Amino acid sequence: MLELLQGCPGPAQALVWTAFTAMLRRSLCNLQACTQLGLVHRVLLALPAVHDHAVAELLVDLVCVLASYSITVGELKLLLALFSGDEGDVWPRHAVKLLSAIALPPIARWPYQSGFTLSTWFRMDPRTSITSDGDKPYLYCFRTNKGVGYSAHFVGSCLIVTSLKSKGKGFQHRVKYDFQPRKWYMITVVHVYSRWRNSEIRCHVNGQLVSYGDMAWHVNTGDIYDKCFLGSSETADSNQVFCGQLAAFYTFSDTLNPAQIFAIHLLGPSYKSTYRFRWESDAHLAGHHQQVLYDGKLAAAVCFTYNAKATDGQLCLESSPRDNASIFDVRATVTHSVPRALHSVGGVQVLLPLFSQLDHRRWPGDQCQPDTSVCATLLSFLMDLLRSSLLMQEQMLATKGFLVIGYLLEKSSRAHLTRGVLEHFLSIAKYLDGLAHGAPLLRQLCDHILFNPAIWIHAPAKFIGTATIYSTIRRGATVLQLLHGLKFYYWVVDPSSATHVTPRGLDGPRPTQKEVVSLRAFMLLFLRQLILKDQGVKEEELQAILNYLLTVHEDENLHDVVQLLVALMSDHPSSTGPAFHHRNGIRVIFKLLSSKSENIRVQALKVLGFFLKYLGHNNTVTLTTYNTLYEVLTEQVSTHVVHTPHTEPDSTVKIHNPMILKVMAMLLVGSAPQGERTGSAPRGERSGSAPRGERSGSAPRGERSGSAPRGERSGSALVEVRRLFLSDMIKLFSCSRENRRCLLQCSVWQDWMFSLVFLHPKTPEETKVTEMVFNIFRVLLYHAVKYEWGGWR
Repeated sequence: MLELLQGCPGPAQALVWTAFTAMLRRSLCNLQACTQLGLVHRVLLALPAVHDHAVAELLVDLVCVLASYSITVGELKLLLALFSGDEGDVWPRHAVKLLSAIALPPIARWPYQSGFTLSTWFRMDPRTSITSDGDKPYLYCFRTNKGVGYSAHFVGSCLIVTSLKSKGKGFQHRVKYDFQPRKWYMITVVHVYSRWRNSEIRCHVNGQLVSYGDMAWHVNTGDIYDKCFLGSSETADSNQVFCGQLAAFYTFSDTLNPAQIFAIHLLGPSYKSTYRFRWESDAHLAGHHQQVLYDGKLAAAVCFTYNAKATDGQLCLESSPRDNASIFDVRATVTHSVPRALHSVGGVQVLLPLFSQLDHRRWPGDQCQPDTSVCATLLSFLMDLLRSSLLMQEQMLATKGFLVIGYLLEKSSRAHLTRGVLEHFLSIAKYLDGLAHGAPLLRQLCDHILFNPAIWIHAPAKFIGTATIYSTIRRGATVLQLLHGLKFYYWVVDPSSATHVTPRGLDGPRPTQKEVVSLRAFMLLFLRQLILKDQGVKEEELQAILNYLLTVHEDENLHDVVQLLVALMSDHPSSTGPAFHHRNGIRVIFKLLSSKSENIRVQALKVLGFFLKYLGHNNTVTLTTYNTLYEVLTEQVSTHVVHTPHTEPDSTVKIHNPMILKVMAMLLVGSAPQGERTGSAPRGERSGSAPRGERSGSAPRGERSGSAPRGERSGSALVEVRRLFLSDMIKLFSCSRENRRCLLQCSVWQDWMFSLVFLHPKTPEETKVTEMVFNIFRVLLYHAVKYEWGGWR
């Protein structure tokens, strides 16, 4: 036919190929016959010599239909060879059309469960378009020579499951599902037996329970089931033979539960093993589905199974005597999917050189723009490959495929960066984001394509500004990459004069200044959400922002980034404030204050205000400082600096500067962590009036409401100094009446004394400190009541 059509005119060839392709679409038998004849190879060899574009497109459609059914490694090599543009910058004849003809067969991923269960995938293919009332194709039939057993047959688009207890006496159950021709379905029939009540039948289609009911006729026979057929009844009448395609057929010796049935359906119609090893299938399964499939129960429950690979010649599910001729026209059909054939010729990396031909013209002498649909077609095919096979994802990651694609897109015309191309990239990112193991490949896609400013700087701003993606990406690298893009690509004012850097992105049309400002706003909004989505700002991320503000000197290129810094200081001060302090961010503030723009200076002052508001104080009281203050208190100053606890005071030691006691107490309370400052507030502040006596008796500044949060302190060292201070006071007051009177004469000394107490002690040390404070009060109260006039107050 191919040789005859070469001499026919174009309209006649188009008519014949149209009818022929339609015949293939309607019949699986015709597809198998053409596959066995190697029609794909013959058509691909004849395609370069076809000059009629209409006929060529019909031949490409024919290749599409055949390749979606099966394509061998040799045929795929020939197909890829037709893509290679060796003659200048022109695509080979009909290569662009061939790119869109590559399609993958549907991939199902639903699993199934066990019991006395019959399960298989099938695809009906009617012999003719007219269905008579007498057509009853059987899906399976398991009966004895007396006609007792089980069967399932179709009446129109309805499946009838039959159970015969004796000849002509039995039970039928109609599966409530409309089975359409030329579609794959997984049917699972579960027979549940009960000794004390009626038996039950449950029918699942595509892993879902669609019908169930009681089945009173329990087949109980000791005869051998010697008439067992798949795709036919025991009589093998022409109107009772199944026409279509059957995948692996399983019979389990146990009733499968819905979880098992659903898991089996996820494996798809191509699965042909016995549920023993997890790596038998390329399907992506969740952990709980793998546990259901490969826990050993399904493998132990398999009674028998038949599939197209387990054949001997043309023998497949034939249980009749060996001398009898086979009454079936059964043939083992082996198809080759595009991912498997592509893996045999080198994997997904053999497609990457096609991106280097994006600028090739479609026809010789064509002076118009290159075909911008080629890039979207290649990405669509790449997306199908990544969805279909885990191996393709591993190859894409190992070969750094997105790095290659990003580099080739940088070198190609910006006309290829269409809305469709961006949507394909975002679809790939969304798919990878949903995979448990897709993070490395997603990072590669974001780093080299989505966040690569060299690719998108010349793209239309109308769709770049509206495209957003939120994924598990590397924060640090993304922040650096976006700020790099703002500095060198998405600048508002040329940075070459003041910043002295070479601007990039000038080799093509740039967005307008208004569009650049809008794009920068989108990028900084994404940056802010990326930084704040987890545990706040990291120091290296803030350092990147500070570096940008220090090295860029154009006010127009600084204003929005300064606003970002203000927003970060306001939204998450607990992480931004310490990081700003550790990275010496105060230098950035003084640099911005020298700007000629009032907006920049105002924003810099806001940053300074937030920084001072949340700046933690580093006041600490060490043992060395306390020893020095003790020397001032008792006027026993020495020339040595004491780093260990001083000698204990005796009765000869007198207090000469009693106000130092208050200074020590205020320092100890002010140095404690915020959660430990549980002492009482000054009486004057509680009552809203001025305190009695001197104002210096008020509580330490750190206890006033609205005080700045302080950083972490060394709690154990502070508690130790506090205990030493209280111990010294107990000894000084116990040994000397004059020392006690010095404290009692001080103004509102009770306030700072109570501030040393832990109202809710959490550790034994804190409990000890609290007891020591109350011991001082006992000593002073005893002295006041016994020796001082009016001391009982």
